[in-house]
Amino acid sequence: MLTDAFTPVFLLFAGLFGLAVGSFLNVVAWRVPLGKSIVRPGSACPSCGTPISPRDNVPVLGWIILRGRCRSCRAPISVLYPVVELSTGLLFLAAGLRTGMSPLFFHHALFLSLMVLALRTDLEHFLILDSVSIGGTVAGLGLSFLTGAPGFVPALLAAAGAFLFFLLIRAFSVAYLKSRNVRVEAPEGFEEEEEDFQSGLGWGDVKLAACLGAFLGPGSAVAGLFMSFLAGALYGVTVLLRGGRRTKPIPFGPFMAIGGATALFFGNWLWNAYSNFGHYR
Repeated sequence: MLTDAFTPVFLLFAGLFGLAVGSFLNVVAWRVPLGKSIVRPGSACPSCGTPISPRDNVPVLGWIILRGRCRSCRAPISVLYPVVELSTGLLFLAAGLRTGMSPLFFHHALFLSLMVLALRTDLEHFLILDSVSIGGTVAGLGLSFLTGAPGFVPALLAAAGAFLFFLLIRAFSVAYLKSRNVRVEAPEGFEEEEEDFQSGLGWGDVKLAACLGAFLGPGSAVAGLFMSFLAGALYGVTVLLRGGRRTKPIPFGPFMAIGGATALFFGNWLWNAYSNFGHYR
């Protein structure tokens, strides 16, 4: 663990490291769904193709200096870029506060990075990358041996249980929608993939559940998935109350990412609180 003298230095590193990782996650979220390389060419404006100079590529600060517009063509730059960078920086800072300067920090940092990436790609492309879900599951199991991590057997059981649970939900949803002759309307730009939206939960959600289980372990995974469903339900009710259409698909990955990140920090506390409530009820 850290001595008091090195705590501020490590936390500064954690936050700055998170900002840099957030910038990289933006590149991955933009390029990979389009089949582009994340290495070459360098960062450029999507509108005019002008390469972004190093001074304008500083996380968060570059967007503020440019006032959210390309220096060359003045096309708007999405606010998602600084939001992802700042969010990742703050999450890494929180992870540093929780773990101290230990190998467990990188376990937390990797999981939070995967959650941020899943949230953005699912929001923008209705897609959760296999490198996030499957690759994340493998990484979570590999890092489960670290001190403070769930341990390999609990992580494996949690990953398998979460995967099977979501698989059952998907199968039930497909059967229910077909029995009711309900067709889900594909979002704008995804009309040719309408059949992929007729299952309630996508395969990406099912595979991402295994990733959550591998990193969080049984108790925290249950808490994280419960919070995911709770957040999704509250959002769905809000949409209906505001007059939204029931057949419009809502990506579930962002709710899973938020629930998973919350459970990483508070999952054990929530699980213990629930267990104690059940014991004394």
